[in-house]
Amino acid sequence: MALPRDLPLARIYRGAAGPEGPDDEVALEAALQQLFDEGARAWPGVALAASAFVADLARQARRNTAGLPPPDRGPDLYLACACAARVPGALEAFDKAHVARIDVYLARLRPTPEFVDEVRQEVRGKLYVGREGAPWIAEYDGRGALASWVRVVAMRTAIDLRRQGGPEPSSDPRAQHAPSPGDPERDLERERYQLAFREALRGAVLALGPEQRRILRRHFADGATLEALAEELGVHRATVARHVAAARLALRRDARRRLRAALGCPESELESLATALRSQLDLSLPTLLRTA
Repeated sequence: MALPRDLPLARIYRGAAGPEGPDDEVALEAALQQLFDEGARAWPGVALAASAFVADLARQARRNTAGLPPPDRGPDLYLACACAARVPGALEAFDKAHVARIDVYLARLRPTPEFVDEVRQEVRGKLYVGREGAPWIAEYDGRGALASWVRVVAMRTAIDLRRQGGPEPSSDPRAQHAPSPGDPERDLERERYQLAFREALRGAVLALGPEQRRILRRHFADGATLEALAEELGVHRATVARHVAAARLALRRDARRRLRAALGCPESELESLATALRSQLDLSLPTLLRTA
């Protein structure tokens, strides 16, 4: 159930974010309410005010032009915001849901229990305190799952700790001669790229206009031929072909822009990822269009 509030959520959001978000105030209010309700439902023991939640979304919108996150990110955003605001019960809930799983995240490193505890303490310090009073948890913006975000923080923390103190021995003597589980830093980078690819493509699909999305869905997800689409729309086949090509180009360009923003990489590095992006687009497009 939504908590009482003095101002409509859309007005709170506009006041902090400016023109970002849907032009339709009714649609914006509904989207904000749904995000909040999903979060409040997932964490009933964490009483975050709707106004604080929406103000945090607005703050994120000023840094991220991708628009509002989808409703299924509501629980993650709600918990992250509650932790940053020090809402009673939030840190305990976060610890139980995410910090407690750090041993699972680090399993491939074969850590000792003592090392896992050290990583947990470092992660808590980064997420809850940060540097100069700026907790990292306040930077979570819903572009990926919170669990994946915490896993990346934990892996990076573990790698940094091992670099500072040298290789941390395993508590299992049999593991001393076990084959190497791989390069954790390379695994971390691969996961980072995969997550960035998925989120960039998903955001680009959601940003398409309704007609562009419908045409692409019919062609790529439903398998409708250009001839069938031309008959449905009452236009020439060549016109449909141009519409499909234009929508696909817009999708690819927007996904590329989002990918560059997410990774913070220079144009030269992005060029090397362009082929992978096109391949990922071809593979993922039907599924993305069905669920958009």
